Amino acid sequence: MSDKIRLLELSFACCNFIVSSSITMQYEKVPDAESSSDSLLHSNTYEQPKWPREPKLKRAWRSLRDEWPRPARVLLAINAALSVVLLCLYLHALWRIHSSPFYRAPKPPYSPLLEDGVIEYENKRFHPDRIFQQDPSPSVDKAWESILGPSDGIVRLPLSVSQKLGYHSSEIYYAPGSYIYGVSMFHQLHCLDIIRRSFHRSHYFPNTSDAEYHDHRAHCLDFLRQAIMCNGDTAMTYWWNKTYTYTDEKTGEEKYSDEYLKMDKKDRAYGTTLLWDVEHQCRSFDKIQEWTRKHQLRDEAYWREAPNFRKAEG
Repeated sequence: MSDKIRLLELSFACCNFIVSSSITMQYEKVPDAESSSDSLLHSNTYEQPKWPREPKLKRAWRSLRDEWPRPARVLLAINAALSVVLLCLYLHALWRIHSSPFYRAPKPPYSPLLEDGVIEYENKRFHPDRIFQQDPSPSVDKAWESILGPSDGIVRLPLSVSQKLGYHSSEIYYAPGSYIYGVSMFHQLHCLDIIRRSFHRSHYFPNTSDAEYHDHRAHCLDFLRQAIMCNGDTAMTYWWNKTYTYTDEKTGEEKYSDEYLKMDKKDRAYGTTLLWDVEHQCRSFDKIQEWTRKHQLRDEAYWREAPNFRKAEG
């Protein structure tokens, strides 16, 4: 970038020299007719009239042409042209940045994860994971627990961070100056797990009252609704049937199956189903989980057993 700036400065300096030279061209004063005739009468010799001097621009160009060899002049011209090109590219890049939706987006609310530079983006293709689609079992519960975050995503933050967040949270009674917060992503996963468990109420909530059970589930449904709408995933799902195509073993090309070729358009359309195994832009789950683990509230008794600690307002 510093080389580009030096090139631009050189180009601008050349332009300023050329413009100033063309503006400040000076000429010798031409004697008027009367003074000229008087001088000729009293002179024995005839003096050559003083014509205007050659403009500085021409003199500068002639000096440059005489003193600089042709290759040097060519390089100077190329350098000037490249400077103009670089300037145009810079202005174009600046325009692209300012027209980007990311540039026009409002500043995100403060988060210690953003401040610590934790957020990284990656493109990931979604795939069905059968362990998360099965009925209750120890292995299924273990799989869900592995993504619910350290301490269910509940973290311990100092007063300085709490003040930047701008809203109060419970202070740890045995550690003054430390406050309890939760990473929203893990609360969303917690709510999804609650809804999963609600399909098997007798297994997971045998002693929960109807009011508490319905309130918790209703809160989670509404919270997830708003989270999904907020994130606004723009990846495209599609309708297709995997049997409609196959990969030729010899050429490696994808071809239509005989079944597909024999069907009319209506049957082809009715034979498809919604598929979602496409790429999405994601924030790195592992990075967020790693940050949460470093700041997690390790006192399990505190966050699991404190009255109303895990109860959310609906």
